[in-house]
This record gives sequence, C-alpha cells and structure tokens, in this order.
Amino acid sequence: MAEPVTLILGLGREIGGAIARTFAEDGHRVLVADASADRLEAATDALETEDVASYHGELHSRLGLRNAIAAAIEAFGRIDNAVIVPEIEENDHILDFTQEKFEKAIARSVSGSALALRVIADRLLEQEDLPQAGVERTPQKGTITFVLGYAALASMPNWFTEGVAQSAILGVMRSGALGLAEHAIRVNAVIAIRPREERAETWTTRRVPLGRATLADEVAEAVRYVASPQAAFMTGQSLVLDGGRSTLAGLVD
Repeated sequence: MAEPVTLILGLGREIGGAIARTFAEDGHRVLVADASADRLEAATDALETEDVASYHGELHSRLGLRNAIAAAIEAFGRIDNAVIVPEIEENDHILDFTQEKFEKAIARSVSGSALALRVIADRLLEQEDLPQAGVERTPQKGTITFVLGYAALASMPNWFTEGVAQSAILGVMRSGALGLAEHAIRVNAVIAIRPREERAETWTTRRVPLGRATLADEVAEAVRYVASPQAAFMTGQSLVLDGGRSTLAGLVD
C-alpha cells in the first residue's frame, strides 16, 4: 500500500514540528507549511527522512492554501490527511477592544480555518482513495484535524480575542464535520493546554491536577490517533488533553 500523505498547515512554536516528526516516523510522507522560514527550516531539519517537503507562505487566503496543496501534490501526488494549527492570537483585554484589530484577527484565524477546511475538502474529493488494509472499517476519504488551545473550551483572563477565535474555530470543526461526513471526510480537533500557556500564565499549573501543560509530543500522538484508521468512526469530536483541569473545582493546593 502506498504511504499516506499528511499536510501540516501551521507549525506554531513546537506543536507542528512534533506532529510532523510523529507522522514521518509512522511512514507518512509529510509537507509542512508555515509563514515563517525559520520555523520551516527547524522542522524539516529535525525530520530524519527524505519524504518531507515544505511550503513557505501565508495560509489565510485561498491562493496561499491552494499553493500549499499544490506543493504537496507536486511532491507526493496527493494528500490524505491535513492538520491545521491556527496561530495563537496576542493577549488582550476586552477593555482594549478595537473593532478593526478584532475583525482582522477573526478573519485570519476563524475565516482562514473555514477556508482551509473547504479548500482541503475540495482536493480530497477530487482524488481516488488509498487502498484499504487490515480490518475493514468505514471508508475514509481523508481526515482534517484542528489543533487548538484550551481557550477553545474555557476563557482565560487577558486573552479575549484568543478565546473568541479558538472557540469559533471549534464551531467550524463541528459544523464542517457534519457537512463532510457523507463524503467520508472526517473532521476532528485535539484540544490541549499548550506549553505556551504554562509559560505565559504562571497560574496554569495550579489549575491542572497533573501539574503541567501538555507536551508537544503528547499532542502529536493524539493527532496521529485521530487521523488513523483506528479512529474511523470518530468525527465532529474533540480529544481533550487537559491533565484533569475540566474536572477540577477551584485550585490545586
């Protein structure tokens, strides 16, 4: 069976690179795409395989997204999985709100995520399925996985725009999953307390029973499972890595 191709849109500070390594180790051919040349170089240098390609450019417009997909098609002939890692918005307070800045951020993150969902789905529908192997499961045309911060589920002080954006992207995922289910395209999310949150907010560990943020490799393993045939009956769902935070009332002593 041919190796599947995974497209990673956005690398973040640590998460995207870890996801790329995990899929490459699993035998996938990988294309990483990001607006930062430095992040791309670091991610590709860390991959011990020749089955990796990269695209340098913005990922919030139809043209940019199509160029990223075209780069994957040119390198590997197809795509089977897409992982979307939206950028983290800068911290702000509601009293700092300005309409122009807010609308620009929402257009970049939320509208950009919806557009990515549409453009990737269009491509998946154009191509033939990979041959099935192993246990017969629900036919899978392809998978799209969003990687979101904990702000998608719970607001944090001084992160107004980020909270709005991440929760709205979660809505994009859920609604998109319903629309694409009939086409055998699965759409899910992995939601995690990212390392960035622990460094930026000193009170994070006091609200996590396991005492820390999620490791980048732990997020990557969760994404790999969600995109795998073993999760073939999972769509419109969120796999939450929060160290028990959602079950805690109050603070950890």
